[in-house]
Amino acid sequence: MKRIVITLLMMILCTLPLLSVAAEGTDSRILVAYFSATGNTKAIAQTVANELGADLYEIVPEDPYTEADLAYYTGGRCDQEQDDPSVRPGIAGGIENMDQYELVVIGHPIWHGQAPRIISTFLESYDFSGKTLVTFCTSHSSPLGSSAQNLHSLVPGTVIWLNSRRFPGDASVENVKAWVDTEIIPYVEENMKGKALTLKIDGTFVTVEWEKNDAILALSERIKDAPLTVQMSMYGGFEQVGSLGTSLPREDQETTTSAGDIVLYAGNQIVVFYGSNSWAYTRLGHITDKTPAEMRELLGKHDVTVTLSFD
Repeated sequence: MKRIVITLLMMILCTLPLLSVAAEGTDSRILVAYFSATGNTKAIAQTVANELGADLYEIVPEDPYTEADLAYYTGGRCDQEQDDPSVRPGIAGGIENMDQYELVVIGHPIWHGQAPRIISTFLESYDFSGKTLVTFCTSHSSPLGSSAQNLHSLVPGTVIWLNSRRFPGDASVENVKAWVDTEIIPYVEENMKGKALTLKIDGTFVTVEWEKNDAILALSERIKDAPLTVQMSMYGGFEQVGSLGTSLPREDQETTTSAGDIVLYAGNQIVVFYGSNSWAYTRLGHITDKTPAEMRELLGKHDVTVTLSFD
């Protein structure tokens, strides 16, 4: 009986739409977002996400499309939307952590030679500046045509676009994987693999578990082209503090720190603790490979230099 109940629960869960990415606790920098009216695009999106180890997000319309809506050349909803480039169908739910994604793969069917207008809604709902986008579409008969190119004007000019791909509705898993392996993974390996925010203290790398917030995103953007070296000074017998030379977004909260904590103070100073203090800070991260005694040995004897880089 227990096995039957579990099986039924799993079947129910598998039918629920993914209204938002399960971003809490994930550190993926790749997102696969898709709109699927009949299930063809969904199947391909799931294969792409599995191959890339990406997060998966379903673009769900606030007003679901009925079979009558999708009937071509009947003057119904689908025909009307595709005839009007200004239409922006609403999307149920959203993505709260879009900033963490560097590469976004977008899947959609082809309707009257173009992406459904809900894809325009999606692209205009977030800031894709500096990100890399790639689309794939599904169609039994329509070619890729201008459908991909016409989406480019909906996002900032700093977006990098990879080559789009059309799949038939019954595309095999092997064909989808071949596209990912030859067109997307080489880009990821060349441009994204291994990139991470790193910290050195007096030339020694330490392991840091960084926060996922706007301050870290801004810091990563600031140093993506060149490392940032900060001269630190001992203060209060419990911390080293130094100016970043720039201001970062603040999310200050009353915090009691511990040895290894890294915080932002006053928006423009980085603080690394070898003791404890209570104040309003924005958390940046925590050094995980040093004990409190080792942190005091590293930071508690003299001023140090820290280097932040994005490697």
